[in-house]
Amino acid sequence: MAEQDDERSFAQRLAHLIATVHPPDRKPYSYREIAQGVADVTGVSMSATHVQQLAVGARRDPKRSHIQALAKFFGVPVTYFFDDEVAEQVDGQVADVVAWRDTQARDLAQRAMQLSPRDRETVSALLDQLGSYAAERDRTRRGRKPE
Repeated sequence: MAEQDDERSFAQRLAHLIATVHPPDRKPYSYREIAQGVADVTGVSMSATHVQQLAVGARRDPKRSHIQALAKFFGVPVTYFFDDEVAEQVDGQVADVVAWRDTQARDLAQRAMQLSPRDRETVSALLDQLGSYAAERDRTRRGRKPE
């Protein structure tokens, strides 16, 4: 049973990489593009069908060479697929990159960098306050009973 959990976890992690790790100006890579990219980057041959089966958990026997090739293609350590702490750290970094893709967030950061250090501290404090306000608002909403 534990083996199935590990395999499912591998599929979920691969699916997450597919959904999030791609250039900012396009949708996620297709399975065919991943297979071709893996071959181009690593020389390891995989079919698009094989990538798809690994991503949905239908194939539960990834070869070591395929795991290494997928990790290299997506720019993550091989341990991403097996170590919860590594996966959590990488997922956090990916989330930061995805947020940076947001043009509005990027524009705000660039504008903030033009401010004096003192004014940047003020903006940072304001963002902290707004974050606390939003968190408190969410907590109070969860505490209410449905009408």
